[in-house]
Amino acid sequence: MTTTQEIIRVIGSDVVKMGERAAAVAGDRGGDIREPVYVWTREDISNAVNNGVDLVNDELGSERDTDLMNIVVNAVMTLLENPHYTLDEVIQECYDEDPEEVRSWWTGWI
Repeated sequence: MTTTQEIIRVIGSDVVKMGERAAAVAGDRGGDIREPVYVWTREDISNAVNNGVDLVNDELGSERDTDLMNIVVNAVMTLLENPHYTLDEVIQECYDEDPEEVRSWWTGWI
């Protein structure tokens, strides 16, 4: 059984949303066409974002780029649970250094 099939088994196939295109098609046909809602875990999101960083970093990365991409990953993952956090709050949660120190990593780079 695939992950998608398992999710459907657990939460049911009725967990759907009506997208704009599906709504238009349903209206044209007089039927009820639904698009699936995709469900990802925090781990799935983290893996996808980190794999994207690794992909870019392997081809184009430098130390500065790696640090910047990592702070973006930390911001994305933190904002999933705390969508109103500021960058300073993300830094405080994810780094041992204070925000001023972390921000200084990009000072003076040309």
